[in-house]
Amino acid sequence: MTIATAARNRWARAALIAFQISLVIGSALLLSETRLGQQIDYSLYDRQLALSRQYFPQAVSIDPVIVGLDEAFVDSIDEPLSLSHTHLAQALEIISSSGARVIGVDIALPEKRFETLVNKSAPELDLHRRLLQGLLTTVTQSKLVVAKVWDKDAHHFRELQLDYAAVLQTQEGNFDPMASAHLCADLDGKIRRFPDHECQPDRINTSLAAEVAAAYGVRQNWQGLINFRLGSTMSYRSLKTILQMHAQGDQIDLRHLFDGKVVLVGSTQDYVDILHLPAPLARWLPDSERVPGVLVHAQAVRSMLNQGMMQSIANTSWQVILLCLIASTFLFGRRIALKLSLAFIAILGLACLSFLMFLQNRWLSVSAVLLTLMFASLWSISWQAWQHFVDKQKLAKAFTGRVSPQVMSAIMENDVGAMQHSHREKVCVLFSDVRNFTTMCEHMPAEQVVNLLNRYFSLMVAEIHKQGGTVDKFIGDGLMAFFGAPNTLLHPEQQALKAARGMLVALEDFNREISAQGFGAWKIGIGLHAGEAVIGILGSEERHEYTAIGDVVNTAARLESISKNLQYPIIVSDIVASAVGPDPKLVPLNEQELKGRSAIAVFGSAD
Repeated sequence: MTIATAARNRWARAALIAFQISLVIGSALLLSETRLGQQIDYSLYDRQLALSRQYFPQAVSIDPVIVGLDEAFVDSIDEPLSLSHTHLAQALEIISSSGARVIGVDIALPEKRFETLVNKSAPELDLHRRLLQGLLTTVTQSKLVVAKVWDKDAHHFRELQLDYAAVLQTQEGNFDPMASAHLCADLDGKIRRFPDHECQPDRINTSLAAEVAAAYGVRQNWQGLINFRLGSTMSYRSLKTILQMHAQGDQIDLRHLFDGKVVLVGSTQDYVDILHLPAPLARWLPDSERVPGVLVHAQAVRSMLNQGMMQSIANTSWQVILLCLIASTFLFGRRIALKLSLAFIAILGLACLSFLMFLQNRWLSVSAVLLTLMFASLWSISWQAWQHFVDKQKLAKAFTGRVSPQVMSAIMENDVGAMQHSHREKVCVLFSDVRNFTTMCEHMPAEQVVNLLNRYFSLMVAEIHKQGGTVDKFIGDGLMAFFGAPNTLLHPEQQALKAARGMLVALEDFNREISAQGFGAWKIGIGLHAGEAVIGILGSEERHEYTAIGDVVNTAARLESISKNLQYPIIVSDIVASAVGPDPKLVPLNEQELKGRSAIAVFGSAD
């Protein structure tokens, strides 16, 4: 290989690696923006928020006071809530006269003047004038911000009644006295984001909470997540209670409650303006994440007047891209178990890092990193699995015909290590040999002899394999096989005898074929003996084979050698005959002398 070729190969490998990394990270970033990716982020955010509120509570120095229009207040008045101008006007006057610094009203003020209700004999029914008077009194003592409501049908914010708007506009300060009460939910329906310009339906108006904070003296271009870590659960004072305290002359308690504070007035009824949050926020609903909307505005004000919003680190930030690059290294490496262990540690580390940043009011979106880690690991494992499959196929192709299916199966299942350790095992050994083969083939060309042997052995081996046997070796025109290893057989003697008889049937087919070609019929002898043998891989690192050795092998070979004299093609020992059980085709042949060992009882079978 030339230097130029080597350089091109290196560049090609580098380009492939870069492509794989880009593909994995790009896929993860795209998926992180879908519902699946965001759901991963939301779930982790909610769990970290719960842990933070439970184990790392954050106290606040400036906490809004909530005045709620609840069921108790609604039950205490005679008129409908939409006509409660007088009570609202009186409440605003009480709160402002008690020293409230800023009042935020999360209730839509009336759009109509209800002039038809005015009666000269009952001037107290001039609801418009009474509320207007209350607003005028309030803005002289406190900063007042009221909510605007988005009209979905008209596609714009509903305008306040002109007189109310004029009064609100008389206030001095760098804030808008009429602001949007609109909030944006995430894909799972929960409110987490601060309602900035991007959240507003018209992309122009600012939020009620932001203008309340501005009226307090804190103005900023707020973005990020509402900091739900701050403060404990919230309670409220019923509007009915405030009116009663004023009627009873409890001015000291009212001033203690409101003096210098931010006050939010809104509905706290169980069925009005209910929103879903990532954590329980209402003290009177300790197990519910569904709370009145005024509490969301109050938590946003908490965030702005204390530690600020929680800043979100987006998936496209350099920090996330860097973590994705680190996660993409799981594309490399071949040890799957180690890789999975490291992936688990990496996930734990990422969760810890994200939580530590969470405690610093920074939210790290981890879905892209987790998806990169998952894609990289799955791609690597899948690629290795494919390579393993391809290697197995190559191995199977290379060894097919060289070893028995049972040995091949053990090799494919990576059980070669166990096969290398020899062990004793009960097997039934089969020896077969072609009778008078040398005389029969001495005048044939060698190529013709080999061709006939291959055709013969293919039939014999098929019968052995059919019964679960393992072909050990070919010895000229003979073969050795054993039953019971490496695959365990319940009745190896029966399987061996079936294989021997099957070999005789296959031999008849073979003889018919070669007779048509002008060759003489072949005869074979088969010997079967059972017992313990030492099973394992024998040889050197350069050349070895899976085999069986022991007296049982020698005895089977001796039984095959006497088959010609006994005039039976199959000779089995008494051990095999006993294991097979009653078999009318097995003929007892008394004890027979075997070369190199004592006589044993044998049985013959013609088919």
